[in-house]
Amino acid sequence: MPDVFARLAREGVSVWLDDLGRARLDASSIDVHVRQGRVSGLITDPAPTALLRCMYASRVGRAADRTPSWFPAPAVLRDMGAADLRLSCDLLAPVHRDSGGRDGYVSVALSPRTTNRATDVVNAAVALRTRVGRPNLMIRIPATDATLPAVSACLELGIPVQATGVFNPLRHEQVLSAACTGLERARDRRQRLSDVAFVVSFAPGAVDVAVDRCLDLAGGAEAAALRGVAGPALARLAQERQERLLDSPRLRRLTAAGALPPRMLWVTSVPGRSADTRYVEELVCPGTVAAVPDGLLNAVADHACVSGDRVHGRVGDARRRLGHLAWFGVELDGLTTALEQEAARGTRRGRAPATPITTVDASRTGTAHDGARHAAGIAA
Repeated sequence: MPDVFARLAREGVSVWLDDLGRARLDASSIDVHVRQGRVSGLITDPAPTALLRCMYASRVGRAADRTPSWFPAPAVLRDMGAADLRLSCDLLAPVHRDSGGRDGYVSVALSPRTTNRATDVVNAAVALRTRVGRPNLMIRIPATDATLPAVSACLELGIPVQATGVFNPLRHEQVLSAACTGLERARDRRQRLSDVAFVVSFAPGAVDVAVDRCLDLAGGAEAAALRGVAGPALARLAQERQERLLDSPRLRRLTAAGALPPRMLWVTSVPGRSADTRYVEELVCPGTVAAVPDGLLNAVADHACVSGDRVHGRVGDARRRLGHLAWFGVELDGLTTALEQEAARGTRRGRAPATPITTVDASRTGTAHDGARHAAGIAA
């Protein structure tokens, strides 16, 4: 195992490959990363459909608003997407087994058409899990008012979840409460809680882009000195909130029943700077996940400096630095709310294909039918 990845593992950091920027899954590349000990999870989108839509968009010179006549039938796309996801899950199955269900997941988004109502999200998640048929498939769900019940419902049904688009403290607490509700219901239904992983993703780069734009408008050396501060600082506060929950009686009861502790997942890519390892280095913390794009993995191996826990003991400094932003007219609550709204809009527009691969087919599988029928009650 490369030294830097060994150091991250010793610090309790899992590295998941962020494959979202690519047109197609590359199974051989994923397999090499896994065998080298670089990555222990994958964040991706259904590949064949995304690839074909990219081809269509490039052919007509604009975003694909309509499905062309040569586009494969939905059933074909469902099978292609499920086959790719099944292969990825199989590549990571040894990691999933050896980590006791902590790692080894393939996290995938649902079709943007299924993200408006909680019941639709749960039905689609049940159908995709049934179609892929692998326990280490994780479903990405945007953390909005409409879809928070779907987080609880999926966890209740034993479906691992990655909550996305979480930027402000209130939303974070709502997401964690929804996760606990789902795990409690799963426990009451005698689900095996060690099979139901949950991660909350936070993108410090998106925060820094928004805040740095405000600081640039303010101008001056003092404002410039605060560039790149907000993202890691907010991430440290998010980890502190997470750990307060981990120490709560509610979650202690769940962990005593076998539940895996929820984890923070850091989106470490820096917009426009593919070799910038700053967020990997700044957010080293036990019990977290670093989502690293393929291009950034080599940069991490080449020059990342992992020097122990960079989160604990720095929360006070994070609060102080965030307080300084107000001097320059940066209103964090408004910015993080805007980021959440943009993340939700991006999910609906989506990099995921417009042609769904997750339609429930009750005639083919009783599992999907039963899960969807139960979901309609618990997610409404």
